[in-house]
Amino acid sequence: MILSPAKRERPYGFDMTPMIDVVLQLIIFFLFTSQLSQVIRSPIDLPEEKGDEQQLVAPGGVVIDVSGEGGYLVEGEPRSLEDVVRLVSLEQEHAKAVGQPLDLLVRADKACPAQFVNILAARLAAVGARQWRLGTSVPSGNGGTP
Repeated sequence: MILSPAKRERPYGFDMTPMIDVVLQLIIFFLFTSQLSQVIRSPIDLPEEKGDEQQLVAPGGVVIDVSGEGGYLVEGEPRSLEDVVRLVSLEQEHAKAVGQPLDLLVRADKACPAQFVNILAARLAAVGARQWRLGTSVPSGNGGTP
């Protein structure tokens, strides 16, 4: 009589450790990149007005901040009016080449005199950027409605 050696049963399955590592790295990456886009914006006291609470721009969009003293900032960096207009013009040409409209957001401080926003609007219109949004903050409470 021939006796066969005892067969060991192998547990079936796979190691989940590499998959968990990859998922955690992706979560960290997306959390970091979503927060980075908010860090670039400079703190500005926006006027309170009803509207969209989220002030997001599409990828490739431009956010122009107008400080209380009338200075212009793009991505937190102070720029001259000519630099801002040149940047918007280049981004608009790029958006047309891709076949997408340019997403342009102007965030003006409450204390900023209107003349600086009007000058910016006139210069943007001169280069063909006639559609842009003005950033506001949604008032707390009932929004001043009776």
